[in-house]
Amino acid sequence: MNNHNNLGFYEQGYSYDGCLLSNVLRKVFVKNAEEKSAFDIIIKQKVADIKSDLEQLNEHNALELSYPYLHAIEQSLPGATFRYAIIHKNNRPALFVYFQLFTLTSQNFNLSQNKKFVRGIFRFFLDLKKAKALICGNAIRTETPSYCYDATLMTADEALEAIAAVGEKIADEENATALIIKDMETATKGRQQLAETGYKTPWTDSVMEMQLDARWTKLNDYTAALSRKYKTRANKALALRNELTIKPIGAAMLEEQKNDMHLLFASLVNTQSFTLTNCGPDYFTMLKKLYQDKFEVIGFFKGDKLVAFYSAFISGEAYDIHYVGYEQELNRDYSLYFNLLFTGLEKAITLQKTKLKLGRTSFDAKASLGAQPKPLDYIIKLANLPDFAVKWFVCYFSSLEDAQWKLRNPLKPAA
Repeated sequence: MNNHNNLGFYEQGYSYDGCLLSNVLRKVFVKNAEEKSAFDIIIKQKVADIKSDLEQLNEHNALELSYPYLHAIEQSLPGATFRYAIIHKNNRPALFVYFQLFTLTSQNFNLSQNKKFVRGIFRFFLDLKKAKALICGNAIRTETPSYCYDATLMTADEALEAIAAVGEKIADEENATALIIKDMETATKGRQQLAETGYKTPWTDSVMEMQLDARWTKLNDYTAALSRKYKTRANKALALRNELTIKPIGAAMLEEQKNDMHLLFASLVNTQSFTLTNCGPDYFTMLKKLYQDKFEVIGFFKGDKLVAFYSAFISGEAYDIHYVGYEQELNRDYSLYFNLLFTGLEKAITLQKTKLKLGRTSFDAKASLGAQPKPLDYIIKLANLPDFAVKWFVCYFSSLEDAQWKLRNPLKPAA
């Protein structure tokens, strides 16, 4: 993240337009004055209510847009309210998109670093206002599709405009504070048009990724490529790994360990500067059932006790580390967090992946591994907030990581 933001970009008084949707649909579906097109929109709170239309539109069978996945996510995020929308043209499904609605209070923020007076003001404001955030996109994963459409009926630009219009309708009805659209297709014209109505990227958010050298076939090849300082640190941490038992946690064992995993994960979540939501205890079991060998959980045991774990998605080119958990009291004794990263890197090398994806947190540790930041793609529109609150939120989010990490280059220059 960085501080390159414009604190006054909402001073034009943008607001949601609950009537925008019909205008957008007419523009998208009525190509000329003689064309007669009937269009309508259905918005539901349960994915089961639009299952047939969803399956018809998800022609590429994206798992993250499948009925089983979305139904399971409903059960796994108790803090979220879902909205599923289908747009029809002449009784034919044209676009599907889903949103997640969250109510924010002071409990979502770690305000301990702020002055007592400031903490009091924002606790009062958040808990009184009950600010709501409406997210188009998966709130707990990045680079995950949240919509699909019939390309014979609309372009990518038109789909983005329609999604924003649906979002504004829902945001207006729910009196939402923020509408966030993420993980979009390239839609240059559509983005320009949305920017004119108040959609911006007020702060730069990033994920960490590491490109893997094709010559690496084992972890020792990676450590040999490190500069002296980082190699010494890596070997010291890896030596502590030898005191632990590291093994995959299969489907049956996940059921046995789910409560311990949930506690390990939740203890880390509580230390974050901002937490939008927390997944339920069955989340990892659900992912394993859906993804099977494309999702794995690796456990770190001290004797019979689970002291750390990481989860990961496995795709054609990437090993994508998802949620992790570890006992913070034992982190120093066994360098648990760094060994989670090293073990994930080792698995990515063994699987001959070209990329290790590391997510959005702990930038400094991941930079020390050799990862680089990759900007996240999203736009946001705020409404129903006083100007002082807008400025505070922008400053708060844009500075979460700035003071905590720096870009590093632990690898020796290529020969």
